[in-house]
Amino acid sequence: MIKILPIPIVLGLSAGCASLPANTNRPYSEALPPDPKTPLAQATETQIKGHPGQSGFYPLASGLEALVARMAAVVVSDRSIDLQYYIWENDLTGRMLLHEVLRAADRGVRVRVLLDDLNQSRYEKGLAILDYHPNVEVRMANPFAGRTWKILDAMRFSTVNRRMHNKVFVVDNQTAIVGGRNIGDEYFGASEEMNFGDFDLWAIGPVVQELSRHFDTYWNSEIAYPISVLVKGFKTHP
Repeated sequence: MIKILPIPIVLGLSAGCASLPANTNRPYSEALPPDPKTPLAQATETQIKGHPGQSGFYPLASGLEALVARMAAVVVSDRSIDLQYYIWENDLTGRMLLHEVLRAADRGVRVRVLLDDLNQSRYEKGLAILDYHPNVEVRMANPFAGRTWKILDAMRFSTVNRRMHNKVFVVDNQTAIVGGRNIGDEYFGASEEMNFGDFDLWAIGPVVQELSRHFDTYWNSEIAYPISVLVKGFKTHP
């Protein structure tokens, strides 16, 4: 006969198990300064010089435009890619974009990926493998201590309920895409079942450096845990 423990006892046991590892392997880093020699700098030089001190925006109303803009920016990336998302799906568009990000890392581009742990923990082993690339770092925002059973974090509800919904895509600290879209088929009009009507802005100019500063604030905060300290059996970042 199976004996069911009362809820207070279960929660008491959960509280004893739900503890995060010491987050000691979190090197501080910042966005790389813009380089006027990059392809992006040369492509936007005329527009930026023609409007000193101002930022330029292009609306990405359709899902296809939003996906192509991201892919194009990664393809021409030269120094850095900083990505911050609530959701990154392992579907067609998610894998397409990840493929190009990895190709950029292979040619020497520094890649920093910050994801919310609520939805992305199901991909943690793949993210840990991605993190092992010498030019890629992956961190999880506000992670759950219970990697398999999130109920173990029940006593930390007021903390784990604070999810990171930021959606920031910065390339070479010279162009950025911000808006309502996460990464997944339904955000880019590629799903056969359901698609969302979201909106993004493609930006150049001083606003990009401001977005990079905001990204750095999250990246270096105490709530951002390197994936390597969360997933057992994986080495730390090389």
